[in-house]
Amino acid sequence: MMKSLKNFFMLLSMLSIMMCSCTAFANYPTHLYGDKNFILCDGHMGSAWYVDRSSLNVQKYEPPQYIIAVNVVRVDNADRGSTEIKNVHTYRFFYNSDLGQMYVDFNNNDNWRYLNPQGSWAETGISMPAGEIAFALAYNYKFYGDRAYYSDDFYNRIF
Repeated sequence: MMKSLKNFFMLLSMLSIMMCSCTAFANYPTHLYGDKNFILCDGHMGSAWYVDRSSLNVQKYEPPQYIIAVNVVRVDNADRGSTEIKNVHTYRFFYNSDLGQMYVDFNNNDNWRYLNPQGSWAETGISMPAGEIAFALAYNYKFYGDRAYYSDDFYNRIF
């Protein structure tokens, strides 16, 4: 009896954590200013990051290799209604579709860092969802897709 009660509370705790994380992400606007050019790619501790669709720049198209640059804007306190852009940063992404690998270059110097689709938020943070959005915008195709656990809701923001 004690073991089943313990399992029940553990299951209840896990469900509560999952529900809180899902509802917390719901506090970030899907599109900044309601403008579909600014697509929510990630939210963390009140800040939200948006990919600027209008800045998309395909720099290399030589399948299976691609390079795409895109601006990502940061809005602090977005979960409380702020829409003030605090930072704009250009991210460059290198993709190899044969290998199924995505890389990011933060400083525009071809210093590529691999983005593991199974990596932690600390490893992939804003970069991987921004790179996934950039590829989907450019080619109407999911790059990491299910391998990175992106939901239909994630892709509905893009397409």
